[in-house]
Amino acid sequence: MFFKNIHLYNFEESFKMTGLELHEALKKRKARSCGMMEQACEGWTEPLGLDGHTLVHETNGKLMFCLRREDKVLPASIIRERMGEKVFQIEQEQGRPVSRKEKMDIKEHILQELLPKAFVKASHTFAYIDPKNSWLIINAASAKKAEELIMLLRKTLGTLNVVLPQSAMSPEVMMTKWLVNHQNISNGFDIEDEVELRSVGEQTSVIRCKHVDLSSEEIQAHVNAGKRVYRLAMNWQDRLSFVLHHDLSIHRIRYNTELIEGFDAGGDEVAQFDADFSIMSAELAEFIPALLDSLSMEESS
Repeated sequence: MFFKNIHLYNFEESFKMTGLELHEALKKRKARSCGMMEQACEGWTEPLGLDGHTLVHETNGKLMFCLRREDKVLPASIIRERMGEKVFQIEQEQGRPVSRKEKMDIKEHILQELLPKAFVKASHTFAYIDPKNSWLIINAASAKKAEELIMLLRKTLGTLNVVLPQSAMSPEVMMTKWLVNHQNISNGFDIEDEVELRSVGEQTSVIRCKHVDLSSEEIQAHVNAGKRVYRLAMNWQDRLSFVLHHDLSIHRIRYNTELIEGFDAGGDEVAQFDADFSIMSAELAEFIPALLDSLSMEESS
């Protein structure tokens, strides 16, 4: 279980719950299947899947848990087609136009009719709490998915005092400085060969470059013209490569092959999950402070 996209949150106060206490709390909102007339439902499930017995997997004091969400899949094209047929039928039979409110009522009726037959799509969002370093780390490709987990965790626990890391200078400004002068980067970080630049102003223009020399005159000309770095591919000590985004989310993380292959449980999935979690969380415990330090971040207190 190696996280590929992470959103970072800092606890404003120390997280005091043990793994067992967190498990008992998550049981209040355990995952279940959607009811016939529900469009979506969510809850907590075992991180180990069918091999798991608890809602929290604890390794070296770090607590992993998992949000399971079910969504009913109702293609918009089918709904539009059914609506069109019904509206046409009313207009032909009653000789009058169908009002907007009637169309909304028709749509709602169609949804209620189709929901029990709809295909169910399940998704999982993993996260872990690092109490020692006061971090909540969520494996999610989008901020929306991360916020969904935080909202449910807050409802489950009653309170959740986490915030995004704070900075005196925005990540966009700092990444732009790095692009202009690579020597400004510290702690073993280096720029790779991918960047997204955006203009600042009312009309946004976007430049995306891959597999190019980011120190080239062409790239530097875009920066000199006022564009800022929105995303930047980077490497840390040849241990991790990643793409840093303007909101401090970290995407497309690739771990050193030797790190990933550092432990082979010989087919024991539980032992392999535990080992991977231990290795990954130890690596991120070094990587995150180094990144924030390089960004001159000020952690929330």
